[in-house]
Amino acid sequence: MGRTESKVEKKNVFPIDKSYLYFTLNVLSCLGIWNPSMEKGRKYWLYQAYTIYYVVVIMILRIITVLVRALHTTNSTEFSQEFSLLVVLICDAAKGLTFVFHRSDVLEILGIFNWERHILGTEQVRYYRNRVLTIAMMASKIFTIAVAIILTQYFIFYFYVIWKYSDYEIANLPIGSPPLKYCFVLTNYWVAISIDFVIFTSLGLNAVCHDAFIMGVLINLMGQLKILNFRVEKSSMTNLIKSSDEEIEENSKVTQFECAERESSDEFVTLDPNEELINCIRHHQQILRILEIFKHIYNKVLLPQLSISLLLIIVCGLQMILIKEGGSLDGTLVALGFMLSAVLQLFAFCWGGNIILVESDKTSFAIYSSQWYDRDIVYRSNVKIFLSLVRNPLVVSAGGLFDLSAVTFKNILAKAYSGVAVLQNMED
Repeated sequence: MGRTESKVEKKNVFPIDKSYLYFTLNVLSCLGIWNPSMEKGRKYWLYQAYTIYYVVVIMILRIITVLVRALHTTNSTEFSQEFSLLVVLICDAAKGLTFVFHRSDVLEILGIFNWERHILGTEQVRYYRNRVLTIAMMASKIFTIAVAIILTQYFIFYFYVIWKYSDYEIANLPIGSPPLKYCFVLTNYWVAISIDFVIFTSLGLNAVCHDAFIMGVLINLMGQLKILNFRVEKSSMTNLIKSSDEEIEENSKVTQFECAERESSDEFVTLDPNEELINCIRHHQQILRILEIFKHIYNKVLLPQLSISLLLIIVCGLQMILIKEGGSLDGTLVALGFMLSAVLQLFAFCWGGNIILVESDKTSFAIYSSQWYDRDIVYRSNVKIFLSLVRNPLVVSAGGLFDLSAVTFKNILAKAYSGVAVLQNMED
């Protein structure tokens, strides 16, 4: 272990008490739905005031404003645009408020992710963990940045279209409709459209970064399953051979995660396979606990999310057809961007659930690969217990009715296509 530490720069060590999702949480802190203060003090209550302001003024009043605009539309195309936006805002607000009210559950999930690093592991486990968690953290970070950039570009174009048809009148802007116009008494058009763009974009970023947090949980849960499967497969080893300098050098290129590890001054260390397997069973129980808390937080929220995604794809598809017949290219592009956002969001959730399904299904194969037949009867008895726990793969569901998987994604797209075709025939 001394050789390993000599090869690793201290600044590249990831602390054992730091959250894997720290980047996404920092973004959500800026957007008002994650309080970074752990203890109740002045900073904590100031941020609570900021959260209340954000929820009431920016989130709730924006929803009411879009509702008012939908009720005052003059044609079916405008109504479909405002209605689509309204249902998205309501769903995103529900997810945001769920996140705020389940703060203790979120903290518990973050803590359980770090549980595995507190149990003793071999250098092989450490090296594998470093690679898996580095990739998982990078993937969740890239996903957060990517969706934020895509959404910002969409709103730039969206407000370009609003500016194009507003005739420089504040009343034609979203912020110029009640009740928002009573909160922001603005007389300068450019100031009004700038504030409108900022608060509307921040509301959209809040939604997509919250989705990025959900994806981050699923990606890191997949990472935990990968680590578990690796530990299970290696659990029957009785001797630990110290790693070579080449392996140490390769490991030093990724993030080093602080953890409990077996120290050894000799070339060989005797391991207890039963202890290793019991730790794996405990790790699996912690993974089940993460999934249980995740379902407790989002089970009821993800069901309307799937329904709304289906509805949005249908409405936007029909809207594109109606606008195209009317000859408005800008409206068609806005509807297309909105539909692609709904499809990407649906794909992200279903892909996240599918990777959990696939990786958890590999646990039983890892057990069979652990050379259990060469171990004593205690080890084989524990293998039987473990096999009974992992007989069925882990499933992330929406409301307990629909599984988040590739099959669900395909079925929703098929139903959306059928819905657009039926509505088009009715329109004709």
